[in-house]
Amino acid sequence: MLKQNDKRILSLCMLFATALIWGAGFVLTDQLLTSSFNATPALLNTIRFSIGALCLLAIFNKKIKLNKTILLYGGVGGILLFAGFLLQIIGQKYTTPAHSGFFTASYIVFVPFISWIFYKKRPKWISLAGVVVAITGLTILNLSDASGEENTLVGDLLTLTSALMFALQIPWADFALKRDKTDHVQMAFWQIAVAATLFLLYSLAAESKNYAAMQWNLQSNWWRIAIISLGGTAFAYFAQTYAQKYTASTETSLMLSFESPSGAIISIIVGSDVFGWKIAVGGALVLVAILLVEVVPNLRKRATANSAAPPQTEEPTATPDDEPKPDDENTSDHNTSAPDNNAEQHKEK
Repeated sequence: MLKQNDKRILSLCMLFATALIWGAGFVLTDQLLTSSFNATPALLNTIRFSIGALCLLAIFNKKIKLNKTILLYGGVGGILLFAGFLLQIIGQKYTTPAHSGFFTASYIVFVPFISWIFYKKRPKWISLAGVVVAITGLTILNLSDASGEENTLVGDLLTLTSALMFALQIPWADFALKRDKTDHVQMAFWQIAVAATLFLLYSLAAESKNYAAMQWNLQSNWWRIAIISLGGTAFAYFAQTYAQKYTASTETSLMLSFESPSGAIISIIVGSDVFGWKIAVGGALVLVAILLVEVVPNLRKRATANSAAPPQTEEPTATPDDEPKPDDENTSDHNTSAPDNNAEQHKEK
């Protein structure tokens, strides 16, 4: 059995891994949309979430149940995921990639205040400071070099609304898990399953006319679909719901915000982007924000604990003067044969 602190460390590692996978997902999803799913983005999300749900069902089939409480919390979480991804997809058509990346990542601004509403507990100042530093880094990371951009207000508002949906989903799952309304396996599965169902219905209603003209290119795309489905969906939401048992909502959102700089780094590796000062400075600020929220409070706790601990005193060592002197053998014999009343009284005290 892992100790509580070990579970917290594992949770942070899982969130960090999720952010890396989602960062790669930016690149892979863009490639999939360009090559096969440009006219059917909701179908891509239908496939992604369906594979993710089936994966969790295959692994945890004995743990997955259904009742009103589980359906309520998992269902609402799934609706929020569906709304967030759908608004993001639609918003991308009316805004630039830089704006889309920035406004999507801005959900970390909303999370502390939504958590405040859920728990009636004001966020710590260091968490708010971390959010400010992170959003500054994300702003720099997504600065556009274009001098004259077209009007992107509609797309920006849609993407900002999608960020609000993602921001609502994190505290909602946090509330359900920490109040023991459901467990992380149930929450992860039903969120993904509900989102997959809604995407299927939406795709059939809005995109079915485009199915015949699709070019699947499965030979070149199957591994991309596998990564975003198994890693970016099944593992990612399992990791998120597991981690939320041991981390606060603000911590979760800050760790996941690393997806933006990791996506930029992976874009450079595959040749889709060029390394520059924006990626260096913006990514560094996101890392500073994570360290500010995760490392600094622990260092302060340790310093406080060390200052509050009583000083350790060495036990006095016996000196020759303290040793009993054999002045009177009779007295010594008497002491060994008869109990010392004073010593007995001292022990009783």
